[in-house]
Amino acid sequence: MHAMPNRILFVLFILLISATNCLHAQPIPESAGIRLISSFEGGKHYRSGKFNILALHGSYHQMGRQYGYLLRGELKNLHQNAVVDYFQKHKGLSEDAMKKTAISLYQFYPQRFKDIITGMAETSGLSLNEQIMLNAIEVYGSMSGCSGIIAWGDYTKNKPLIAGRNYDWFDKYVEFAQTLTVTVFNPDSGIPNAIITFAGVIYATTGLNAEGIYLQLNNGLPSGGTLSYSNRVPAIVSLMASLNDYGSMDQLDAFFNTTRTDFAFIINTADKSRGISYEWAPFEHRRRSGDTEGLLVATNHFTDPSWGIVLHDNAGFETVRRRENLLALGHKNKGKINVKIMKEILDTPMNDGGATWPIGSSIRTAYQIIAVPDSLQVWLKVPGFQDWTGVELKSLLSRFK
Repeated sequence: MHAMPNRILFVLFILLISATNCLHAQPIPESAGIRLISSFEGGKHYRSGKFNILALHGSYHQMGRQYGYLLRGELKNLHQNAVVDYFQKHKGLSEDAMKKTAISLYQFYPQRFKDIITGMAETSGLSLNEQIMLNAIEVYGSMSGCSGIIAWGDYTKNKPLIAGRNYDWFDKYVEFAQTLTVTVFNPDSGIPNAIITFAGVIYATTGLNAEGIYLQLNNGLPSGGTLSYSNRVPAIVSLMASLNDYGSMDQLDAFFNTTRTDFAFIINTADKSRGISYEWAPFEHRRRSGDTEGLLVATNHFTDPSWGIVLHDNAGFETVRRRENLLALGHKNKGKINVKIMKEILDTPMNDGGATWPIGSSIRTAYQIIAVPDSLQVWLKVPGFQDWTGVELKSLLSRFK
């Protein structure tokens, strides 16, 4: 066992239950399409509703330069608002400590992904150190609970598979989520792919590639515990690499059989026809094909019976309650689940039998995503800021041009 990395120490000891209220713009309705905002060195910046969409092309360094320039205003603003004003001034974290944490995340990045961040720093107006610190925006705070649901087969009436997820975090991250960005990478070599994260964040917590491979990450701490390794490539970075490198579920399965995580996670994956969940502890993993044929639900605890783990309601993050609620909604809507129904499922508050955290709680649903791998479409929502809006990725992935 190795000592915990600095980024995990921050996760365990810094509680981000902000006493201040986040200010949100009025929600706007679902957008019918995307609009071009600007171009730079072969990259393009679009918007769908209020969400930024980047279509990047070329080497990783070139794509980083495109990203940095096209989103330079958002990157500088988020660095000031999050890194400087919130974490340093409001939470009292020192710049040196934050830099050490950020470097612990960045140091084991594959060179191609470091090239993205280096390129961003050349054109964004931020220094390389500032860009690296912005990239670590999620590792300065405590982890919280997320939810995932995937439906196919009888649950969608044999229409295309649909995956939905709630990305839950402490309340200040709801404000940061106003920078939610769909980044489409069209590399010189590899599979074109898209990640959906905060502006300036280069790793995959939710992603979809041109072959229709979808994945999303949940915290697995209630079952996997705090065991962590500082000498492993962060799982969130390895997942980004998998989107670039693997075009089938069998290849993705080989990835999980080969790769060891640095921390406990649950990774929900899907292609056009099935969903699979990987309960991924640092010492081993379990592959779970679904709760029943056609429906897979995961929150923050391992449910494969071979673990021998029984969790109670106090396991943390309301993980048991949210999972039971999503299962009930999935069964209730069997044979009817489409994009409209999935939006309704994800929009159902926890107190009304859903999995979305209520406004006013210390944990909030920062953003929500729906993906249809068959058509390479996604829908995004930031509660209180932007209602559901769709993005057709197929036209942005160079393989289909």
